[in-house]
Amino acid sequence: MDDSLRSSVPNIFAIGDVTGRIQLAHVASYEGSIAAENAVHGSSKKPDYRAVPNCIYTEPEVATVGLTEGQAKEQGYDVATGKFAFRPLGKAMASGEQEGFVKVVSEKRYGEVLGVHVIGAHATDLIAQAVVAIKLEATVDVMVDTIHAHPTMTEAFLEAYEDTHGKAIHKA
Repeated sequence: MDDSLRSSVPNIFAIGDVTGRIQLAHVASYEGSIAAENAVHGSSKKPDYRAVPNCIYTEPEVATVGLTEGQAKEQGYDVATGKFAFRPLGKAMASGEQEGFVKVVSEKRYGEVLGVHVIGAHATDLIAQAVVAIKLEATVDVMVDTIHAHPTMTEAFLEAYEDTHGKAIHKA
């Protein structure tokens, strides 16, 4: 199979578990869309696996995207991290879901978001914001300059991004 999901048989494409790549249902769906486009239009679009959300449906939920702090350091990045707990968020207090946090891993020089990790209520839903940030190669500064609605659980992302510069306003 090539990078455009074509198999060794002409006009046959492979997605999901048979590719031997990332074995997640949402990745297979993504690959299916690309394979269909390539088959119908004869294009050679390639999947981008840099921003794959990994979701664990436990109590509490766990969701990650991108690099861990350790992986980023191993790859030679000068790393900055920020972390913010759900506890002080108005939405978390109102819903009784105060346990959990967001951790951001970024590159110091340019501020590119390299990874985000969430543990707590709705983590598997909340991670979408970070997936988009990594897909678009957003910087921490761009994410800080993005308005986050209040009161929401996503305010934890804003505070974690700010914390990479030591500027989280509501951090205890």
